[in-house]
Amino acid sequence: MNLTTWQTIRQQVYGCLQQRADALFSLSDALLSEPQAQSLPELSLSPFFERTWSSVYAALDEGRMDVAGLRRVWAEAVLSEVPAEQTIWLGVDSSNLARPDAQCSEDRGMIYVHNVPHASKPVSIGWQFSTLMLLPNQASSWVAVLDQQRIGTEQRAIDVAIAQLRAFLPHCQRRVILLADRWYAVLHFVQACQELHCPALLCLKRNRKLYRRPAERQAGQRGAPRKHGPLLQGSRPETLEAPDARWEGEDEQGKRVVVSCWQHLHFQEAVQTEVCVLRVQREAARGSKRDPKESWFVWTGHEEPPLQEVRGWYQRRFSHEHGYRLLQGYLILPCQERKEKDHSLLE
Repeated sequence: MNLTTWQTIRQQVYGCLQQRADALFSLSDALLSEPQAQSLPELSLSPFFERTWSSVYAALDEGRMDVAGLRRVWAEAVLSEVPAEQTIWLGVDSSNLARPDAQCSEDRGMIYVHNVPHASKPVSIGWQFSTLMLLPNQASSWVAVLDQQRIGTEQRAIDVAIAQLRAFLPHCQRRVILLADRWYAVLHFVQACQELHCPALLCLKRNRKLYRRPAERQAGQRGAPRKHGPLLQGSRPETLEAPDARWEGEDEQGKRVVVSCWQHLHFQEAVQTEVCVLRVQREAARGSKRDPKESWFVWTGHEEPPLQEVRGWYQRRFSHEHGYRLLQGYLILPCQERKEKDHSLLE
């Protein structure tokens, strides 16, 4: 974005501040320009905070802002950089932020900690956030965060993600495709995506059970009609009948790739909610957890997806993981390391 665009965005953001606008706006500038600050008094010393130190607390305690207006401003600013004919790729996921020593912080809960030694317990105390991102065409850590909300201890990540989609999609009058991990491939989220007319490609657990349409009721047959047809479960090969569509090609390494599609499937809890199940088999994969030879997906759209593009579609979601790695590894962790260094010097 050029300088004129950024100036316009700043004016629009200021217009969304309803109470203590000047203090909130100056505090935002101080946060952006003083990454080494470790406390609120240090932020008040920033040259961009042209007010007294007590205004920092007043801004946080009495400040009010139009959240819906801010969401609209950022959505329009980010989407203005995307060509009108281009598909909008969205990613939604949740991440944890450990805060084991922040005893004064409210609503902390038990969270899962990734990449710890096997001898350590992979749990800690902290917060959980749900993030809606605009995914780039090429894999990159520089993603656009469209909306981020904290997941309370009494909330579910899926419910927060649905609320984020409901708030964002009215500002995006274009073709949207959502990509998400297997934790979102549940009936509640699938129904919400279909209700919002937001096609989603969701990773699916291999052992999930889905059912085909039941056979038509024959004349004179007694009893209630069947609700479910034959079972389809990826972990049970005997349930995999001939797919409704199949595509075979080669990947970037010239290795064989096969994509199979089963249509008109539904979850046991809702017969009316039909989805497509896709299986991607890759000959070049290592067969590990991160690089499986066989991957399963659920497609919530009403039209059949182009099978030759399914694998490339889901590869865009890895930018979401890279974005989290950038935010947590380069912005959050260095601050925590500086705090630990300061404590060691004091000791």
